[in-house]
Amino acid sequence: MSKILEISDLNYSKDNRNFFKDFHLEIEKGSFISIIGPNKAGKSMLTKIICAIYPTTDKCILDEIYLNKENVLDYIQKIGIATNDFKSPFLFKKVKDELSYPLENLGYTSYKIEKIIDKILSSFEMEDIKDKNIDLLTESIKRKLLIILALIHEPKLLVLDDIFLDMNAKDQIFILKKLNELNKKGLTIINITSKLDTIYDSNLVYVLNKFKIEKILTINELFEEDSYLNKLGLKIPFVVDLSLKLKFYNLVDKIFYNLEELEDSLWK
Repeated sequence: MSKILEISDLNYSKDNRNFFKDFHLEIEKGSFISIIGPNKAGKSMLTKIICAIYPTTDKCILDEIYLNKENVLDYIQKIGIATNDFKSPFLFKKVKDELSYPLENLGYTSYKIEKIIDKILSSFEMEDIKDKNIDLLTESIKRKLLIILALIHEPKLLVLDDIFLDMNAKDQIFILKKLNELNKKGLTIINITSKLDTIYDSNLVYVLNKFKIEKILTINELFEEDSYLNKLGLKIPFVVDLSLKLKFYNLVDKIFYNLEELEDSLWK
């Protein structure tokens, strides 16, 4: 597989403080990877660097485009970001106006904009919010809307930054299923998160700590290192924690990520 994103020899300072030093990251095209880490590990800052919110020059390469002043518009058209980090993430009062704005900037006709909005809202089973006031939506629905907004222009890379924090369990399950479907169709996804119950579909998990990638692991390898996760202050999901304990006593032979599957295994 070829790389869709590469960060090479990144040194980043802000407000007279050094953060990333000789940082390197490679993401394969079509992959679904998660970047996890404790608070203040550098997750949100990395998001902003990847998504060109914090300026760098020729350190990030996305789909063969070097991020610099000359290429920044071409670069950001290939990326979608859904983040929980902005206090006021929406520009407009109405859902339709919010979704129309990026498409208008791309020069689409009003007819095409309408078709795209209807299609994407339908695919996320959210047709009923099209004409609603964003302020009246639940926090969980707002997070789903941010993901739709990140996908509206069909990016090559989707970056999620702790977007699941205010999402209820039902919506989280639905969104992860949709993202998995999009990933199988070719969308590359980076899930930057502190919620470990959102990383089960990841090809690899990158552990970011103190602005460095400490480890790159598969899901099973990650959860086998439960003492390491506890040390980082990352909460292990209940079903994983339970299956680890049962595995220790030879009551199950693997780690489970679904409670029903774990129950079925125990009652065989």
